[in-house]
Amino acid sequence: MTEVRDLRADDARSIGDLLSRAGFGPTVAGLISFPRESPHGDVLVAERDGRAVGGVCCASFGATGWIGALGVLPEARRRGAGEALTRAASERLHERGAKTVLLYATDMGRPLYERLGFELEGTVTAWRGTAGTTRADLTLRAVREEDRPAMRTIDRAATGEDRAPVLDALQPLSGLVAERGGDASGWAVTSPWGAGVAICAADDRAGVALTAAAARGPGTGTIVVPDANIAASDALAHWGFSPTAAGARMRLGPPVAWRPEMQFGLFNLFWG
Repeated sequence: MTEVRDLRADDARSIGDLLSRAGFGPTVAGLISFPRESPHGDVLVAERDGRAVGGVCCASFGATGWIGALGVLPEARRRGAGEALTRAASERLHERGAKTVLLYATDMGRPLYERLGFELEGTVTAWRGTAGTTRADLTLRAVREEDRPAMRTIDRAATGEDRAPVLDALQPLSGLVAERGGDASGWAVTSPWGAGVAICAADDRAGVALTAAAARGPGTGTIVVPDANIAASDALAHWGFSPTAAGARMRLGPPVAWRPEMQFGLFNLFWG
């Protein structure tokens, strides 16, 4: 039997090691710090015979919620732990008010989610490289605290979700805003929970300009974009970025008014 419980204070440090061993690599502890520390997040642990064998994270945004970083130790797979974690995470998000549960699936995990009723919505690719330059009829400037309302408005239009819990947790803000005629057309911000920069823009020119400025170097960086965002994918390919990973966006519940063409960089593959 697999039992699923909430993460306890005494094993908060060990969850990063467990998920790293489950295949997420050494940086996973930082990526899951939001659901681990936020009142809008949950971390659940799967146990078998009193031993932790898997874990999963949840991020709750009201009517929507995300499942991410679901991992099971290699020696414990194919015994129901992944299904138990998925069901428990979905139930927790529903308890928090979610009508739609979202996740990014690997090729290995996708058959499980399909069996549980999740539907494919699209695909994403992680690109690695250094951005070039571009021209645009707008101004780029450092993001300011007073930009938060405009950031939330643009993000809500792009995602169809209220991700204020994540955006408000960015303290202090660090990144850029694209302005046209004194109005914000997009933003690019760094966070503790992603491989690269999160970028959201109302149009292609603002999105590509923000990507060029935010990922220009000096070293290589990672940008995760929906494959449906043709402008972003074309710009990254033109600059010589290489695809390094991919995922499938899936949902359980009614569709969300998502506009992938406005997302030029996701926070991560745990909550988009």
